[in-house]
Amino acid sequence: MKTIRYYAPLRGIVKKESEATELGSVKDVLRYVEKAYGKEASVCAKSALIVINDVSIGLSQGAKTPLRDGDVIGFLPVCGGG
Repeated sequence: MKTIRYYAPLRGIVKKESEATELGSVKDVLRYVEKAYGKEASVCAKSALIVINDVSIGLSQGAKTPLRDGDVIGFLPVCGGG
C-alpha cells in the first residue's frame, strides 16, 4: 500500500489530507487525481513539487518514477521569495 498526501492548495480542492492507493507510478497517480478530482486538481498537482518519501521525483525518473509499498507521494506547494 502507498499513501498520497495532499498539501495546500491541492488539499483544499480534493478535501482530504491523504488517501491509500495501489497505483504503480507517479504518472498513474497524476492520472488518478485528474479522473477523481477534475481538471483544477490536475493542474494544481502537476505544478506542485512532487516528492516520494520527501525526495523530489526530479532526482529520480520524474513522472515515470515507480512507487513501492510503503512509499508516501506528496504534492507540495511551490514557494518563491525574494
